[in-house]
Amino acid sequence: MRTWADELKVHTHRYLRRGGKQNRKKQVALIIDFLKYTDAQEGLTALHRLGQRQVISFWKGHRELSAKSAYDYWLGLCKLWEWLKKPDKPPKPNTFADYHGPVQRKDKDSEAKPGSVRLAEAVHQARVRKHLSLQQLANLSGCEVKDIEALEAGHDTSPLGRTQRLLDLLNISLIIGND
Repeated sequence: MRTWADELKVHTHRYLRRGGKQNRKKQVALIIDFLKYTDAQEGLTALHRLGQRQVISFWKGHRELSAKSAYDYWLGLCKLWEWLKKPDKPPKPNTFADYHGPVQRKDKDSEAKPGSVRLAEAVHQARVRKHLSLQQLANLSGCEVKDIEALEAGHDTSPLGRTQRLLDLLNISLIIGND
């Protein structure tokens, strides 16, 4: 059995004895999933060797996670950090770093009249208005910098679903019609 697995047993045994069993079992399963991924990528030998680099690598490898799933993983990682007595908290995933649920209210200046502004221009203007660099927007949205550059240049051919998170972050309403 691996060393990290033995170290983890000490913490999980104590943790699973108390509190809501289902939730705690789920958190432990997510922690184990993270550790297995890290072990497969880097050959994890001991828990104390875990750090921000491994967590960021995990988030990059799991960009497809929904905001809720990413949050659940992050809570599990916070528990692991607590067990390991690490300072601060583990890095948050980009999928929920600035996510506050669906946007209910739009700024007046972020909504364009139908047909008055192209999508490429709207994305660029909204990014500049929010004082975000391409890299910052890529980190928040989970998109690649080259994809955002292509979108701002009007050369984006990716499906709309892929850019929806980006549009939500920038408070851009996309109106499709025959006007």
